[in-house]
Amino acid sequence: MKNPAFAAVRAAALVPAASLSLLSMATMPVFAQSSSSAMLEEVVVTARRREESLQDTPIAVSAIGSDMLDNLGISDIEDVERLAPSLQFSQTNYKAPAVFIRGIGQRSGNPVLDPGVGMYLNGVYVPRSDAQLLDAVDVASIQVLRGPQGTLFGKNNIGGAILVDSKKPFTDTFEFGARVGAGDFGDKSLKLDANVPLTDALAMRLALNVKRSDGSIENVSADQSLFDQDRMALSSRVIWYADNDWEVDIFGFLSRIDERGSPYNCAFQNGDAILTKGYYRGQGGPDLEAACNESSALAEDFKVSQTAEDAVYAIDNHMLALTLRGALWGLDVESITSYALQDNIRISGDSDGTAIRGVAVGPDAGYQVLRGAGESIAGATRDQFTQEFKFNGMAWNDNLTYTFGVFFAQENLDNSIDGTEVGDNGLVAVGSDAAVNLPVTPPDAMVLPVQANAIALADYENQTAAVFAQGSWDMSESTQLTLGLRYTEEQRSTVQIQGTPDYEEYANRLNAQIGSNPAIVQPVTHAMDGIYSPVSLQQYYAYRAPEVPLTYAPALKGDTTFAEFTPNITVNYVAQEEMLEALNLDSFMAYATVSKGFKSGGLDVRSTQTESNIQQFEPEVVLNKELGFKLDALDQRLRFNVAVFQMDYTNLQVALYERGSTQTEVVQFTGNAGEAVVDGFEFELTALLGDFSVTANAGYTDGDFVEYDLGTNTADGFAIVDRSNEAFPQVPQNVRGVVLAYDWHSPVGLIVPQLQYYYSDRIFIGTDYLSGEYDNSTIGQYELYNARLRWEINDRMGVAAYVDNLKNDPYFVGGIAVTSVIGVANRVPGTPREMGVEFSYKFQ
Repeated sequence: MKNPAFAAVRAAALVPAASLSLLSMATMPVFAQSSSSAMLEEVVVTARRREESLQDTPIAVSAIGSDMLDNLGISDIEDVERLAPSLQFSQTNYKAPAVFIRGIGQRSGNPVLDPGVGMYLNGVYVPRSDAQLLDAVDVASIQVLRGPQGTLFGKNNIGGAILVDSKKPFTDTFEFGARVGAGDFGDKSLKLDANVPLTDALAMRLALNVKRSDGSIENVSADQSLFDQDRMALSSRVIWYADNDWEVDIFGFLSRIDERGSPYNCAFQNGDAILTKGYYRGQGGPDLEAACNESSALAEDFKVSQTAEDAVYAIDNHMLALTLRGALWGLDVESITSYALQDNIRISGDSDGTAIRGVAVGPDAGYQVLRGAGESIAGATRDQFTQEFKFNGMAWNDNLTYTFGVFFAQENLDNSIDGTEVGDNGLVAVGSDAAVNLPVTPPDAMVLPVQANAIALADYENQTAAVFAQGSWDMSESTQLTLGLRYTEEQRSTVQIQGTPDYEEYANRLNAQIGSNPAIVQPVTHAMDGIYSPVSLQQYYAYRAPEVPLTYAPALKGDTTFAEFTPNITVNYVAQEEMLEALNLDSFMAYATVSKGFKSGGLDVRSTQTESNIQQFEPEVVLNKELGFKLDALDQRLRFNVAVFQMDYTNLQVALYERGSTQTEVVQFTGNAGEAVVDGFEFELTALLGDFSVTANAGYTDGDFVEYDLGTNTADGFAIVDRSNEAFPQVPQNVRGVVLAYDWHSPVGLIVPQLQYYYSDRIFIGTDYLSGEYDNSTIGQYELYNARLRWEINDRMGVAAYVDNLKNDPYFVGGIAVTSVIGVANRVPGTPREMGVEFSYKFQ
């Protein structure tokens, strides 16, 4: 295993060399364009819960404004990863991406786990990772705060935070905008926004975003394509300027997503996994390995072969927030009250990635299990109430700026459902090669019928309370010291009910079919777990899969409390005029910070070889050490920001798949993996070269496990497995992106050709103790070229044409390998070349 300290030193050593080379490349053309009067605009951020210049803020933060989002045609939050270093929206087993910053995030959508990156919409925390896929509706700015934000923000910002702020209404004029787009694969989009002054002190904004597409990845096993879009988002914001001191801000948001799930290209791995030994029924054939190889061969053509009903992504998001801002007792006061609701939740993944009805997991798979049992349940709902009070002030002749406040959140998840459906409504069969440690061994040409459905029903209640304070003291004209502290207390409680088939009654229902078909002549008996006595292959295929009677274990109940202090200390230096003149810079700021992040632990059901019970997993904690600098140069035509970091990461929360307590059960559980060190560096560069502009970023993230000893059910029983040599999951080591643009001021308007480049390193997608033994648990590196031509006809009207994935090379963007149980790695393909046009109009 590589020495983490050596890696950190190496990363730090690379930064000066990289900085000098980039500066030299960026500055040479600028001198040739020195007559240009263009300057980089000042960017205002709220990374420290107050408005500050980006270049004066001692935090690694990327800020993308509405103009840049529009110019690049970005309307999905996940596309921002190409503009911000060390940010990844990873695709795993569901379509909703898992957000990672600097290698820290959470790839599971299990409701017992909080996301590792905090997402905030107008200051309101979005609690569930599968609800973080937000459309960029009427967005004013998106800020990506890298590294733990454990002091000033709501909760669980262990990897970082993403702040999405919508445009504020204004009272002086009416404004209406429309953007219409169309492209390949039936792509259609519509964006409308309006600013409506109501009185001299009251204004409202309305925005609508609708997207439809047929999907760009053809599913050859069904009359459909995947990566389809069917979503709508509506936002409204009303601001009342009550007087000179106070304003009332009411924000409402509604989004609806109803789409098919992620496409997968299956790669076969482990022939000893029990589910690879199955004989499957229905479309796709009986052999999982053959079906997997067929799927793998389709990847070069941007096609997949999957079961149509096993992968869905549907969720409704509702949010209402009331924000009060004003002055009180000489302080700037802000109160944010919010209520959020998610319902109509149907999310599942096709875990075998083939046309076989193999393995489906997730909430929608749970509903399939219930339908297969002739049962139903009220739909899952999630609601959250939050209240925050924040106070900003200044003291000591304005040499001290400070922020303090309190935060409270109450989240309830009712009727949460998770299911596993294997085969044809749970009906598969295994032959003699799979009959290991079983009381019955089938003779040749005979198989053991298996019933392998399972379901979990749960209610969760999560409560968070916190107090926080931070102050920045100007010790001199050039040096500032910032100290911050947050105390957070988390209370978690849950009630969980596990449902399994009534194996004896299921045998009766299979036997009730004797004589209904000439092939069904042999009765079966329940041998163990979900396994039955041998029948011929002909009889097995002749069965009609009956309803699966379910039995429910007594409710498992648990509650726990976690508490943590998360401090922050930062020292930053701002160069004064004499130094700036000597260095020929416009501005320079350097900072050093040590900060701590905390993500709550929780409760999850764990099945062992002997029992199922609620087990507690501990909070994740990150200690971040970071150095950085920010500079503007060449008459504010060059901006270059760099950060170097090392993070000590303890009690990693991991969601793993394993064999259950039976021979047929697939169990996902949550545990703590041990310790890791994550180090790296990142930079952002913006340069104006006359009419040319260059925006570039790069990130290097190197994660190494120091300790990864986690007990798991193996083929030989329960064992502690050392996985410390395993690659860090779901995070590319190197990423980089560049946007080149040229402003041509033609006689017919401004014409801007743009070229965007993005590179991502290889990614390890393994989940269990065997994944690291297979090369195809790692997806390869890839690069993308996107082109866009924008024509601004006048101040009101514009047209744009785009081509994404110019090279049309196949590639993978993520995936999940479940090696020990399912025996396959599922890889999520990227999209093929896509072309389209957009028309925009603005009226004032």
